[in-house]
Amino acid sequence: ITKMTATVTNQRTPKTIIRVPQRKIEALVGGALLNTVGKAAQKHILRKSNLIAKEVYLPKCGYTMYYHEREADIGDETNDQDVHNQQTIIFFHGITMRSEELAGFIVSLDIPPHIRILCPEQMGHGRDIDNRLRTDPDNYKMPTHQRMLESTSEFLDVVMCGNNTNAFGVSLGGAVCYYVQHHRPDIIQRAVLVSPAILSCVDRDLVNGVREGTNNFIGLESRQDAKFLMRDLSTGRDDDTRKKKDPVPKFFLETVYRENKKKNPEGHFKSLLLNLLEPTELPYASAKDVDTESHRLVIWPEKDRIINYEE
Repeated sequence: ITKMTATVTNQRTPKTIIRVPQRKIEALVGGALLNTVGKAAQKHILRKSNLIAKEVYLPKCGYTMYYHEREADIGDETNDQDVHNQQTIIFFHGITMRSEELAGFIVSLDIPPHIRILCPEQMGHGRDIDNRLRTDPDNYKMPTHQRMLESTSEFLDVVMCGNNTNAFGVSLGGAVCYYVQHHRPDIIQRAVLVSPAILSCVDRDLVNGVREGTNNFIGLESRQDAKFLMRDLSTGRDDDTRKKKDPVPKFFLETVYRENKKKNPEGHFKSLLLNLLEPTELPYASAKDVDTESHRLVIWPEKDRIINYEE
């Protein structure tokens, strides 16, 4: 009986036989679009943004920070006072993002050329992964809130940001922006925060799901995770009012899943998120607004499934 049961269990159904080549075809279609049209579009938008990849060493932190910058077009005559008063906007990216991925959004804003643009890449992202985590994983230390704040604050000084600086941050970048503005009011004058991932505002169900492994949106450990992520980024995975449950084609989901596995070390962003969810020190663990005096605009999408507006 045991032998017969094993035989039945190991049988491949027509559905499973078809699924494997189907997923390969979906990945080929999506990959071809991503690696041709997608990459060409990314290069085009990056050139159009005039953002240049740079790096700078932060002596106090002992850390090299990677960033993108669009230098201000202010003519030939400059002096120290001009540099100090230079109009600057800093963009802080979300979790899993790279600094160059902000290029499309920046282009859409049509920011005047005399304004300097900076996009610092946070620890645990982009070239920090490429140049540190991948080359020396045994000695890589996960970033903490304090470490990210200290490095970003020093970055502002080293690249000579003056007191004519405003900032924008989304998700994780919104939280970084929030704490940096609180820490450096001498530099950051005004800020726009979109769904800021301030610890006390992160949805409790999502936090529990990440810890228990029932919500893997951050790591995309399976194709199902990619599907739920796209639904959450649309109107929510439980929204039954949409004509189609999935807001993007299946071939795109397959490509997102495979590209994520290729680009990011397995489990890295989940470990990073869990590490950032654990702080007990102030101001990060505060349940109240620690910066009531700052000038800022906070934007929350109506159906945000990650950051809880009510909090």
